[in-house]
Amino acid sequence: MVWIDVLMYVVYVLAIVAILAAIGFSILQFGGNIKNSKFTLFGLLGLVVIFLISYLLSSGTDIGPELFEKTGSNYGSSKVIGAGMYTCYALIGIAVLSIVFTEIVRPFKK
Repeated sequence: MVWIDVLMYVVYVLAIVAILAAIGFSILQFGGNIKNSKFTLFGLLGLVVIFLISYLLSSGTDIGPELFEKTGSNYGSSKVIGAGMYTCYALIGIAVLSIVFTEIVRPFKK
């Protein structure tokens, strides 16, 4: 049983190292090509804007009171959960609309 505990800590350390390496190499690659990096920044900024709009639209009543008591959550976490749901819906809607738009416009470009 002791080996399982030790191996779990090894897995935690390796996961943290992998996450830090992924973030570090992303930053190195990002800084290496500034011209293409601006599109990445625009994409991240767009995601942040969509999440902020979703957060503002979220009512905080997406979870029933009985689930609040059961999970020990509060109004703030319910608002974040609602914002996550609205963000997901918005991104799915944008993806579907972009696919439909592309399929409609493609024949006219030829």
